[in-house]
Amino acid sequence: MFVEHMGVFMLKRLRPLAVAAAMLLSFATLGEARAADGSDSLQQQIDDVLAKTDGGVQISRNEIAWNGGEVIMAFPLPGEAQAPVSSPAAQRLQAEVAGVAADATEQPPADESESDSSATASDSCPTEVFGNDWYCFYQYKNFGGRRLQWNAKHVDRVFFSAYDFVNRTSSWSNKGGLDIYVMGRTVSGVDDSCSTPELWREGPHSRSTSLPSSLDNKADCFAAV
Repeated sequence: MFVEHMGVFMLKRLRPLAVAAAMLLSFATLGEARAADGSDSLQQQIDDVLAKTDGGVQISRNEIAWNGGEVIMAFPLPGEAQAPVSSPAAQRLQAEVAGVAADATEQPPADESESDSSATASDSCPTEVFGNDWYCFYQYKNFGGRRLQWNAKHVDRVFFSAYDFVNRTSSWSNKGGLDIYVMGRTVSGVDDSCSTPELWREGPHSRSTSLPSSLDNKADCFAAV
């Protein structure tokens, strides 16, 4: 009888251990799967930007918004070189910022009405049927890497330091009718030293797939009028 009770006792002890082991194996497998598809890396990038900036909110798997969508940063999905077109969450915010109905926003076909004849790559900077349309700064050439976008006029300077994007612009796209004046700092680390003369001007409905080496990764602030 004692041996029989001991067998039942051991079985009861082993079952929770087996369940715990199975759970640990499951968590480990999930972690490996996340690492394999790069989702952890993407979230780490987002968390890093959120930690270095103020007021940002993650609105989708790969997007951060500031000021209710006045500024949106999109990251490439794992395995991709370019950030995708705006998510439904971003499109809703974009419509609110532009003051249009959500179903009035549109994403144009690639390379539609761009004035830069040298531009062969497509970009995902959003546009709208109405409104100012958006202008975007890209982390890498050919509209690669992170996309940082605005819609409104900004007579006062906007500093890239507020979005962890200092010296990160290698290409750009201006889908609207504003003139964008991009400037750099004259003193490293001092935003107030970011002033005219501008590094470059972005005319309405223009874009550049690649900045020259003298301007690449030099942008620190801009004004839009």
